Amino acid sequence: MALFLKYFSGLQGNSCTRVSYPTRTMCVLQGTSVDISCTYSHPSNQRLNYKYWFKWRANQEPSDLQSDSEYERRAEYHVEETGRTTLRITDLRDTDSAEYRFKFKIRYHEWNGSLHGTTLTVTGLSVEVTPVATVTEGQRVTLTCITSCPLADKPSYIWYQNNGSVTELENPENQLVLDPVGPQHAGSYSCSVSNFPHLRSPEEMLTVQCTMNAPKTPSVSVSPSGEIAEGSSVTLSCSSDAYPAANYTWFKEHDDSVGESGQNYTITNITSELGGHYYCQAHNAIGRHNSTLLFINVTGQSLSLSLSLSLSLLNVSVVSTRTKGASRKACGQRGRPDTGEEALPDPEYDDVLHLTNRSSPAAQREPIEEQDDLYTDLRKDADQTSELYSTIK
Repeated sequence: MALFLKYFSGLQGNSCTRVSYPTRTMCVLQGTSVDISCTYSHPSNQRLNYKYWFKWRANQEPSDLQSDSEYERRAEYHVEETGRTTLRITDLRDTDSAEYRFKFKIRYHEWNGSLHGTTLTVTGLSVEVTPVATVTEGQRVTLTCITSCPLADKPSYIWYQNNGSVTELENPENQLVLDPVGPQHAGSYSCSVSNFPHLRSPEEMLTVQCTMNAPKTPSVSVSPSGEIAEGSSVTLSCSSDAYPAANYTWFKEHDDSVGESGQNYTITNITSELGGHYYCQAHNAIGRHNSTLLFINVTGQSLSLSLSLSLSLLNVSVVSTRTKGASRKACGQRGRPDTGEEALPDPEYDDVLHLTNRSSPAAQREPIEEQDDLYTDLRKDADQTSELYSTIK
């Protein structure tokens, strides 16, 4: 409720002089403006010689505020005919905090402004963190947007994290509660009042320390997955949740010769002897934990080589059989040519026939029916072998 103080002086008949300040104290945000007003009266038959506002300073004579270089282009008066005057100060600064009084003079009396006027307090904004600016994950943290005095209009507040680039938090109160606080809350905080969002407080840092814990059971993986062919490369990976961050060491079951360090372990030109069960150990200053076993299945090249060699020999045998069948059509039952002329070998198969006849001369004396059966069996074997080879690949 506004307070009205009336002071009487200079009685002249039934008339008097008077000044009244409706507001004795004001709290205003730095960078904004303020209106300080009062009402005054004097005998109507006396003309005003001068009137002005001044900033009260102890042991100093009053001086017109508009003539003060400190208030140049920032202070102005508004006078109404009803005997009301208003001092407006713009772009408020911390040094504007003071008591302001009104002074006037008439012909027979001077209102010297010796009585109290309106006290102005200019305040900025600041962020206070409790309990402290460095906390541990899981604690309760309260941030308060504080002023040196209670603002008159009781505004709502806006909170900014990391200069507003991450999130803007609207809060009707001047407090922001983080409960429980986590790593995502770490950063700088500032605040402003809702009707002056551009007037932000200085930033206050909040540091959130993670709860220290030993590594949890590490998870392991291998790339590529499945069977690994000899001669290829394989990479084993290990990860674990820990604070401080974990270090990693790799081991092979029943073999202490590995002991490789690092989150990833790559084996190049792998052999079947390097196959088996592997595991990693995650460790930090708090403790250590081993992963489950990871099996590396290395397939040798001997099976593939054997299949390739068998198919090659099979093709040679099939070619030899086809060539002998062609010779049978050109010869009689006793192996003589029907025309009296001997059939010449096909140049395409000449080398193969020579190799086959030299390595297996008995094959030349097999009955034709047996050779046909052999050809059929060889085709079946070839089909089965090709199917098996495709499955293994």
